[in-house]
Amino acid sequence: MERLRRQRASHLLAGTTLPRMRWGPENPVCAECGFDWAVPASSAIDIVAACPATYAAALAGVSPRPAAENGRWSAGMYLWHVVDVLHIGVERLWTITLDPDTGIPCWDENGLAAARNYSMLSIPVGLHALRQATANWVTTATTTPQDLTTRHDLFGELAAIDILRRNAHEVQHHLLDITGRSLS
Repeated sequence: MERLRRQRASHLLAGTTLPRMRWGPENPVCAECGFDWAVPASSAIDIVAACPATYAAALAGVSPRPAAENGRWSAGMYLWHVVDVLHIGVERLWTITLDPDTGIPCWDENGLAAARNYSMLSIPVGLHALRQATANWVTTATTTPQDLTTRHDLFGELAAIDILRRNAHEVQHHLLDITGRSLS
């Protein structure tokens, strides 16, 4: 909690606010993508494990570097975001296993997208990166005890299963962003 207070104070001094996390499980099922926040670890792992194939199919025929439209991220930008989500997910699972007292800070997906210049990154390279990130994530997720916990600056105590579910939600949700479909 003290870390969150310090982080909020530094944001206030800089004239910014902490990022609002929009992907928290406020309801039992995501109204946009249908993700069930109570899925067991095995199902969360299966969702992520399948993403290289489902994303490759969804991105077939898409321009190698599609531009963002109307201020929305392009399909390629969502692909690279998911690559980063899985990389960060692995680091979070390592943190929960190796140094849980450190806790997990918030991160700003738009800041990371700008720093990495997602709009200029290649879809074929992104699909390769997704395969690599997925393999690493699945290996880490299957070897991390699900009951381990750490602190998150915004959400408080998180268990490994929470991290698995959040990452699986990102994978499922952003597939709909890429295809331009929704459940509603």
